[in-house]
Amino acid sequence: MKTSDTPVGGPPKWWALRLALLALQSAVVTFLVFLCLIGTTHTFQDQVFQMLTGDLGVKVAYYALGAGLVFAAVLYLSWRLLSRSWPRITGVFLALAAIFVYLAHDDGAFRHPVTMEEISPVFPGAAASDAVLMRYGKNHPLGQSFKQPGFKDPYPWLNPEQTDKWRASLTAHRSEFEQHWAAIASERSWWAELNAFDRIGDLMPASPDGEIITFQVMRTLSQHGAAIASLQALDGHGDEAIDTLLPVLGVGRKIQPYSRTLVRNMIGIVIERMAINTANFILDNASVSAGARARLAAALQGGEPGVSARHLFAIEYALHYNWMSQSRIGDILQRSGANGKPRRLTAALDCLSPVLYNPRLTFNQMGDLYTGWEELAAQRKLDQLDARWASFYREETRPSPKNLLGRLLLLEEIPAYSKVTENCWKTADLRAALLARLAKP
Repeated sequence: MKTSDTPVGGPPKWWALRLALLALQSAVVTFLVFLCLIGTTHTFQDQVFQMLTGDLGVKVAYYALGAGLVFAAVLYLSWRLLSRSWPRITGVFLALAAIFVYLAHDDGAFRHPVTMEEISPVFPGAAASDAVLMRYGKNHPLGQSFKQPGFKDPYPWLNPEQTDKWRASLTAHRSEFEQHWAAIASERSWWAELNAFDRIGDLMPASPDGEIITFQVMRTLSQHGAAIASLQALDGHGDEAIDTLLPVLGVGRKIQPYSRTLVRNMIGIVIERMAINTANFILDNASVSAGARARLAAALQGGEPGVSARHLFAIEYALHYNWMSQSRIGDILQRSGANGKPRRLTAALDCLSPVLYNPRLTFNQMGDLYTGWEELAAQRKLDQLDARWASFYREETRPSPKNLLGRLLLLEEIPAYSKVTENCWKTADLRAALLARLAKP
């Protein structure tokens, strides 16, 4: 047989094998090229994360076309350079294997292991109080059917801190407030039952789809409770106003210490702050007896602001650690925002999880950040929170394909904490000032 008639690479069966191996190498190289592009370019990172957690969109077609062109170019160059040499083909496979070993290498152990029970202990009565609270959970029929009452005209001033606008809005919307208050009688009974517990537990599992409280019903009850109490004060009924306000203040404070989510904790802080400002409004506008002042002071006792500020960070880290650190990246995306994605996409990500997501490395970095933040928050060094985040962001967004999706999760899952911590401390200041005011004769 003439040499010119022999296919490049030897007999047909070897030619086909070499082509298949080179195609596999080209596919892997194409994957690594895109991994490097995504890991070193913020625009690529944002677009890829949006596609994974939001709508796939038309950009997928462009990325698929780009991947096809890269694959074709790599395969052509591989055929030209490697097809005649088995040692070269083997050498490329060994080099690619070394790259994958590097990408999959993880830290040896978690530096900041924590359980939800360490952050939010289960105490006697926790289950009973949590069951009452969750009657208006997001997935409970009562929570889903609740509709917050509306006003005929816009009612933007739901903040007793702005006393003049608060007083004007109360007067203008008195009849609507009173009608709403009567209409939510069953929710008020639920609120009173909740306030009867000396503390309110949280048994939510560490899961993004765990049952959470319905914000609308708590906002409606706290805002209307503050409004009715303020109207009672304007009518000269100071003691009655305090008694109306006490359940609002009580529930707002009691849901904070054992909360397992940042959102629940912040709802409690917002309610407490509104109740404190309403209490000041009542004291400014009505005579309050010594007994009512004592009941209000008792409801304000307890609570260390440094401990509360630290808790904000501890719960967020514990929640993410306990469900993300033991999950593969496809499962994480499927449960945290990619529910509409084809299962084959998240299954493919699960297969690639070791090279895309190093859980111990990810949570060691997150744990270092959060423990540092906890100390700063507890010491009220709020001006250093953003500086610590800026340093962490610069470090974690340096060009690198290593732990790509772990780094993206870190940057996407961490909320802005400076305002949250500031509100926590300001509420503590307001509580201390009100207690001092009540202590005066």
